Amino acid sequence: MGCAGSKDEQPEATPQESLVNVEKHSELSCSRRPSTMYEAKEVGSSRGSTGHSKLARRSAASEGDCIGTSTRHGVMPGPRGFVAAKINQDRGVVVWPFNGSYNEALLCVFDGHGAKGEIVAEHCVQSIPERLQRDPEKLRTQPEAVLSQVVIEIDHELLTGELGSIAQSCGTTSIIVYVKGSQLWTACSGDSRAIKGFRSGGRVAAQDLSVDCKPDSPSESERIIQCGGVVSPAHMGRPARVWADGRIGLAMSRSLGDGECKRYGVIPDPELKRFELAPAPSACADGDLFLVVASDGVWEFIPSAEAVDIVSRSSNANEASLNLVQQAAKRWRNNEGSYRDDITVVVVFLPFLQPHWDPITKDEACPAATEPDGIGLEIVEDEKRLINAGLTGLSRMTSDDLSPDPRTSQKSAGDVKGETGAAKSNEPSTFLARRLTLNSLDQAEWEALGNDET
Repeated sequence: MGCAGSKDEQPEATPQESLVNVEKHSELSCSRRPSTMYEAKEVGSSRGSTGHSKLARRSAASEGDCIGTSTRHGVMPGPRGFVAAKINQDRGVVVWPFNGSYNEALLCVFDGHGAKGEIVAEHCVQSIPERLQRDPEKLRTQPEAVLSQVVIEIDHELLTGELGSIAQSCGTTSIIVYVKGSQLWTACSGDSRAIKGFRSGGRVAAQDLSVDCKPDSPSESERIIQCGGVVSPAHMGRPARVWADGRIGLAMSRSLGDGECKRYGVIPDPELKRFELAPAPSACADGDLFLVVASDGVWEFIPSAEAVDIVSRSSNANEASLNLVQQAAKRWRNNEGSYRDDITVVVVFLPFLQPHWDPITKDEACPAATEPDGIGLEIVEDEKRLINAGLTGLSRMTSDDLSPDPRTSQKSAGDVKGETGAAKSNEPSTFLARRLTLNSLDQAEWEALGNDET
């Protein structure tokens, strides 16, 4: 991204910001970073344009310079020591223009979990963008109220509607980013995350725009315990979990769906935050540079500061999203071998909104049926970029995915069958405890957990 960040001897990171020394990469020219202002490829006025101009705008906005998305399905231990592809339960969407304006945008990622979590995530990605625009003006003037209301409504629909039987035992995270001009709001339910990359004093920094909803955080655990739930803290590589009725363990304190956990303090209500954006006026100037919205397949092994470093080294948003997904996949391979969570990333380079493309008045937004050429003036319509929408079944596997489990293939020739077999028999229990977002314990494991806590 031009003035690239450095991975060399970074100053000690704080929870909110971690600085990257860009001066050590002076050989990377600032001119590499393309302008993040879309050029309207049209002739004549930029307002009230024709259908031809709309296509030009779409081309300008979709080339990947400023908006990029990437996803990769997870893998899990398969038969005969091989790694098998699993269903990609992540969903995402970028909507721009949004809410009838080129000055507004919506970025969302939903990370499904449980046996049919992709169905819950699919319902969210299809329903939430439209529901947020039910009252366009209310969204603009009361965004926090609308964001919270819609998320809670969708959760209620999941649990009481046609998907009710499914949503009792599975669910999804939700991270929603609504941008209006220089203002940005996030609504987070779960552990998918939004961050911002910005430059200050010649250094690139990361700022979290949302907070992961973990069961062992003080405020969350207090609510869960008051509702009769049990919280097990993160320990020995296992995530913190909220246990519902002593059987179902969920690795987050807020989610959509997960009806079995709702009686024990898990809620859909999103944590809301508001920020002001100040995009950098030029390629190497101080200011806000980009937004990243991603599922926890990224954040499990890549902290926010490093994600900003990876994105800042990319020349455009598409490249940045792909680089982040690939780096996350490598971390999973190195740390977990035969298991990898689904990974989904949205990257937006700033600035990307175009308020001057909107009609000046309501009259300009109406179809000009009286105009002699019959073309009329453009009505601003939403344009969606969906991620994984409608995906069913197993994802296609590549040569990288279909590979021996390193923990099996690297056994020495002297290993006896009994030892290898024992290792494999213990793997499901360890794997479930560490890696599944939604886990169920048998009686022996629950008793062991109780003994650990006493």
